[in-house]
Amino acid sequence: MIKTVFIPALAGLAVLAAPSAALAGTVQDNTNTVRVSTADLDLTSEAGATQLQKRIRAATFQACLYDARGQVTTADVQFSCVRESAKESRPQVAQKIANARFGG
Repeated sequence: MIKTVFIPALAGLAVLAAPSAALAGTVQDNTNTVRVSTADLDLTSEAGATQLQKRIRAATFQACLYDARGQVTTADVQFSCVRESAKESRPQVAQKIANARFGG
């Protein structure tokens, strides 16, 4: 069984004021994937699920620190990237926890 969660980190969101529809092409072109291990977590417990959320947040902050060219992003860009990554990864994380708890 695979014991990881893959989190999309949307690096390189340069135009924050643009509508999200306009960013769709940019987001797709600059997506990195971050692997977060769950092998040592008991996702059937609340503590395990909380620890997974902490790991994901730390990994996305790290992945969003640099843009597609390897340049350090601004704080606004990094936080936007983290928010978008969290939103996109929510279903995968919820499924991983549900599978652990309910045998999926």
